[in-house]
Amino acid sequence: MAHSESARRAVCGLLLCLCVPGLGAPQLAAHQPAAHKTVVFTAVDENGAIISGARLTITEPGLPPVELWTDYAGQCRFTLQKDAPYTVHGEKPGFYQANQTNVDPQLDSVRLVLAHEQIVKEQVSVSASTPGIDTQQVSDERAMNLAEIVNVPYQTSRDIRFLLPFYPGVVQDATEQVHVNGSETWQTLDTIDGFDVRSPAEGTLDIRVSADAVRSIDEETTRYPVQFGRSTGGVIAFYTGMGDNKFRFNATNFFPSYRDLNGIHFDNFVPRFTFSGPLARNHAWWYDGVELEYDGNYIPELPANADTNPLIRGSNLIKTQANLSANNILTTGLLFNDYHSPYEGLSPLVPQQSTTRRDIIAWLPYVRDQWTFHHGMLLDVGVGEMRFRDGHEPHGDIPYQITPELAEGSYFENLTGRASRYEGTADLYLPPRHWTGEHNLRMGLDLDHIGYSQDQFRAPVSYLNEDGTLARQSTFPEMPPFALHNDEIGAYIEDRWRPLNGLLVEPGLRFDWDAIIRRPLPGPRLAAVYAPHSKDTTKISAGIGLYYDHTQLAYLLQPFAGIRYDTFYAANGTAGPTQETTFTADDATLREPRAVNWSVAVERKLPWNIFGGASYLQKVTSNMFTFANQSGPATLSGDYALTNARLDHYRQEEIDLRRLFRNGYTLYVTYTHSSARTNAALDYLPTPSPLGPQQPGPQPWDAPNRIISWGWLPFDVPWAPWFRKNWDFVYTLILQTGFPYTAVDAGDQVVGAAGAYRFPAYINVSPGLEWRFHFRGQYYGLRGVIENASNRENPLIVNSNIASPQFGTFSEPEGRALTARIRLIGTK
Repeated sequence: MAHSESARRAVCGLLLCLCVPGLGAPQLAAHQPAAHKTVVFTAVDENGAIISGARLTITEPGLPPVELWTDYAGQCRFTLQKDAPYTVHGEKPGFYQANQTNVDPQLDSVRLVLAHEQIVKEQVSVSASTPGIDTQQVSDERAMNLAEIVNVPYQTSRDIRFLLPFYPGVVQDATEQVHVNGSETWQTLDTIDGFDVRSPAEGTLDIRVSADAVRSIDEETTRYPVQFGRSTGGVIAFYTGMGDNKFRFNATNFFPSYRDLNGIHFDNFVPRFTFSGPLARNHAWWYDGVELEYDGNYIPELPANADTNPLIRGSNLIKTQANLSANNILTTGLLFNDYHSPYEGLSPLVPQQSTTRRDIIAWLPYVRDQWTFHHGMLLDVGVGEMRFRDGHEPHGDIPYQITPELAEGSYFENLTGRASRYEGTADLYLPPRHWTGEHNLRMGLDLDHIGYSQDQFRAPVSYLNEDGTLARQSTFPEMPPFALHNDEIGAYIEDRWRPLNGLLVEPGLRFDWDAIIRRPLPGPRLAAVYAPHSKDTTKISAGIGLYYDHTQLAYLLQPFAGIRYDTFYAANGTAGPTQETTFTADDATLREPRAVNWSVAVERKLPWNIFGGASYLQKVTSNMFTFANQSGPATLSGDYALTNARLDHYRQEEIDLRRLFRNGYTLYVTYTHSSARTNAALDYLPTPSPLGPQQPGPQPWDAPNRIISWGWLPFDVPWAPWFRKNWDFVYTLILQTGFPYTAVDAGDQVVGAAGAYRFPAYINVSPGLEWRFHFRGQYYGLRGVIENASNRENPLIVNSNIASPQFGTFSEPEGRALTARIRLIGTK
């Protein structure tokens, strides 16, 4: 009976296990073969933000590695071939590499964390990602990440804008503004964390952010996506830092710098500080980047005690990030700028008395919210408000005179301008779709409201001959304050289509409209990249697009400046009849400036870890704004009406080489041949500006030949052990054709052809050494750089007045400077 009872219970137990799911042998029932199973991989940074464009390498045992790229939502998919643990490796320039080994093949999804490179980091065994050929990048995007920002010893390192000329095709003029591929400054879209930071009225890049707060700078000049609108010159995008779960502090430039000009003189003192850390570990973080500047601005040609402009400037960027949920990230920021220059415009041709006191206050608060949804859909929404107050006033009320040599008296203009931009953006990234290949669609909308108001007063301006007699006098009747507004709407849709392996096609369409031009502006673009080899050793890119500018308010403001009355005087002092000049604009007749931009490029990996590239770009910009004299081309006065008669041509050929070494050391060199010309070389303004018939000529920033090189290398001395592994050699080099300038006479009338003369060739070689050392548990870097080591003059100013015996004399040389930087690298 006992045996039969035991048998009965065993049979019942067996039946129960067979009939009830989950009982019996759970390990055998739960295990499913992983072969041919599709896994979703997601790349995120240390704070959980998605990383698009990361390269993931999947290695299964006994099989060759497979490379994948993350999409807009930071995801990619892979079908496993074996039911065995495998390895995932991830990398992207600007991030440390990441590895996951022995990944369970039963997992449906894998999350890979790539941490941003840090100025201050713990000394752990992490390696930065190595730049290479990005076969998934259709545009000509060039990125300078933390390695370049920290190591390239660019001149005037207090101002991140001075790093931009080390991109091919980017030149910087005497006003410190940059020009991308032959364009006006305002034709380039400048962004910080995705928000437009151009001056709302002038379109210049005037707002500043600490160089230590910048994680990366992306530059695109051709084949850039339709997401970026209202810019024919290109895009310069600054991306700033964020804290993580470790409290961090960094300080740079404790010491002032000095310059060798007529002896050793104080140059500047520009300390920078960054603070960051967690607000709530793994959920919220903060970041603060502060910079201060006291600049001597010594001008050796001016009299002692009146030869400096001691300006003061500062900026502060405060940011927070909160992960409200696993799928919702909220980021906030506030950028504040303050600038005070007691003698703005000081130069050998403009003494202190003739300068202005200039004050600028600017701030940009912004919010960005990002949601990720099922199957990889992503929505990104941002709102920001930018405000500028820019004003200048003269020193005293002494009559303002312009002689053939220099300006005298008190500046003629007292002006206060207030500008604002309200900006809203929304971008929707759809999950991949498959139809004759893979499609990644995105679409977006951006809305802007721009406002500007101005108060002004202008005194007479007298133009003197060499003997001190009057050649011309300009007067300006009093004008009331005025305001101008504009609303802008933009929308786009774009597809990234992979019809076959190695080929990526990117068609896109953008529509723009604003309240001034009031015309729909469709802008189609098409670009493609082809990588014929699976090892990413060769890449061929080509594209063409129609790009529109934004309506540049600076031109539309000129009619509000009022009337100018000019009186010209004969050599015997006899005054001619007073001539009236007005500036007018009719919005109904205007068209938006537009450019047809096409290009082709090839990149290839060469032996010895050298990456080479060659490219050709051509851009024709038509319908550009220019004032045309309605009284005839030979008439100096009359009505100057705003027209679309200007036509600009730009052509560029470029060759570049980059050599990568172990531990991130890099050498880079590029040669660019270009031509930037226009059919309207004279820029007419109501205020003092050259007069004469309009004519073609080179752009003021035209530099046909340009060589750039920079890099950093280990500086080991075998016979000095203390040198080994502690020193780096750094350098920069710029060699370019001098900029053109135009000759004028005593009455400011153009003489000869526009741009007929040029500055001397610009040559600057700046070598330096950085010493890394430990002190009290911290790891520091002390760097010294000899800027313009050859002490070449590289003048900024020229006397362009043919009535002066000093015509063609160059002044304000750059001079040699010794700069030092100390920075905290990490902890032991």
